[in-house]
Amino acid sequence: MKAGKDYYNVLGVSKNASGNEIKKAFRNLARKYHPDINPGNKKAEEKFKEIQQAYENLSDPEKKKSYDMFGEAGFQGRPGGYQSHYSGNMGDLGANINFGGASGIPGFEDIFSEIFGARGPRRGGPSTRPTKGRDVEYQIEIDFNTAIKGGTRDIKIARESNGKNYATETLSIKIPSGVDNGSKIRVAGKGEPGKNSGKRGDLYLKVKLTPHPIFKRNKNDIFLDFPVTIFEAVLGAEVKVPTIDTTANLKIPAGIQNGTKMRLKGKGVLNPKTRERGDQYINIVVSMPDTMSDLEKKKFKELSETLNYNPRLKIDRYTD
Repeated sequence: MKAGKDYYNVLGVSKNASGNEIKKAFRNLARKYHPDINPGNKKAEEKFKEIQQAYENLSDPEKKKSYDMFGEAGFQGRPGGYQSHYSGNMGDLGANINFGGASGIPGFEDIFSEIFGARGPRRGGPSTRPTKGRDVEYQIEIDFNTAIKGGTRDIKIARESNGKNYATETLSIKIPSGVDNGSKIRVAGKGEPGKNSGKRGDLYLKVKLTPHPIFKRNKNDIFLDFPVTIFEAVLGAEVKVPTIDTTANLKIPAGIQNGTKMRLKGKGVLNPKTRERGDQYINIVVSMPDTMSDLEKKKFKELSETLNYNPRLKIDRYTD
C-alpha cells in the first residue's frame, strides 16, 4: 500500500478484516461520532467524515482492491473513484448520503436504521426524528382503604408552560387494589411532550399511604392491637374483631397472656399479582380499668388472697 491515509486504522480493523468486521466497526464508530448525536461538536464532525470515507472505500470490493494496491492515490482522477459527498455543512448530511442508492455505499441504510430508527437522519437538514418526552414522577398520598381496595382519584399536576408560567392539568387516576408505600403507578402518555411529533413520556405516581387509626400493614398482612378485659383474659370469651372488609368472630382462650398473637387466615390484603390474600394478626392487649371504686378494689383484694398465684416464681430466687 502506498503512503497516505490508512483507512484500516481509521476504522480500527486489520487489513485482513472481513466485510462484516468492517461494517461492524463502522456501525460502532458512526453511533459514537454522528453529528446528530454530537450537535455542534466539530471534532466529532470531522471524525465522522473520516470514518464515512474509510467505510465507503473499504466496503466496496473494487474500491478496496484499488486502495490496497495504490492507497489514496488510486482514487485520484480514476473514473468512479471516491468523491466526498460532504460540502462541509453537516446539517446537509442526510441529503448528501443516499442510503443504498446513488452513493453506492453498501449497508448504509441498514446501519443508519439501527442508529436512528427506521427513518434514519432527516434528509435535507438537521435530524428531526421523533423523540419521546421525558418521564415525570410525582408523589401521591392515598388513604389506607383505597390503597387496599382500589379506587379512583382526581389529582392536579402543575406543568411548565411558556417559561416560568405553570398550567394545571387535572387527571382522573385509577388506583389498582393492593398498592403499598413506595409503589409506583404508571400513567402512560402523561409525562412531558415529545419532540418532532414524538410520543409523550409517562407519568409515575409514587404512593404514600395515610396511616389508619387502628390497622397497620406489612406487605399483604394486617396487624391489629386488640384490647381485652382482665376477665376475658382469665375466663376466655368470644369477641368480634374488625377486619379490612367487615368483622370476624374470634375465640379468646381462657388464661391468654398479654402480647399473645392470634391469626385470622386470609383476612389480609389481596395480592394483585398472585391473587392470594395475606393474613390479619391480632395482638392481644390485656387492659386494666382506668379507675376503680373502693368497693371494686376491695373485691380484687379479696380475690387475690384466695388465689394461689405467683407470676414471679421463676425469678424470686434471684432476689434477696
